[in-house]
Amino acid sequence: MTSLRTFDIVVCTLLADGSSDRVLLPILQWLMDQHCHAATELNFAEYLPSEPATLTERISAALDYYPCHLLFVHRDAEGDDPALRQAQIDAAWAGCNPAVQLVSVIPVRMTEAWLLVDEVAIRGAAGNPNGVAALDLPKPGKLAQHKGSKSALFDALRTASGRSGARLKDFHPESRRHRVTELMATFAPLRSLPSFERLEAQLQKVFQR
Repeated sequence: MTSLRTFDIVVCTLLADGSSDRVLLPILQWLMDQHCHAATELNFAEYLPSEPATLTERISAALDYYPCHLLFVHRDAEGDDPALRQAQIDAAWAGCNPAVQLVSVIPVRMTEAWLLVDEVAIRGAAGNPNGVAALDLPKPGKLAQHKGSKSALFDALRTASGRSGARLKDFHPESRRHRVTELMATFAPLRSLPSFERLEAQLQKVFQR
């Protein structure tokens, strides 16, 4: 396997559970900036043909349509043991292009859990950066046990917006979640989460080869 340290540009592709997980791109770009000293290109695998049914088929299609040196495969643990998701990814990866490096992205609950660590970014994404309403965000150390991270993020965005009545009904937190990661100045606070630690450790290992 060719070392990624030999490339002038490292091309990466993210294969995620769904289109909303595009929010992971700024996080992965930040990690690449931390550990890859070459230029990087990060793509999001979407519009794959015929909606491949299995993870193996999805990985194969992603590699065909978004050729890369490094493939990020995202699966939410959704409360299950992350080792189970890792085993599923490893099984799906068996027999795939050996020239491509694999890095698994497995938030313990859902991707939105990683967006609950930055109150300033949530307020900015809600369009009310100077708001003072309490958002009741879970403590970073409790995120792994926190259920309903998506609803918690959406509730925080609604509260942060400062809207009420008809204006609140017109507020769509689904479309604002992407702005949260775009506005986060650093993702270093995520290093307190075991799921993020595992992701970063994989990437470090890739670039040490």
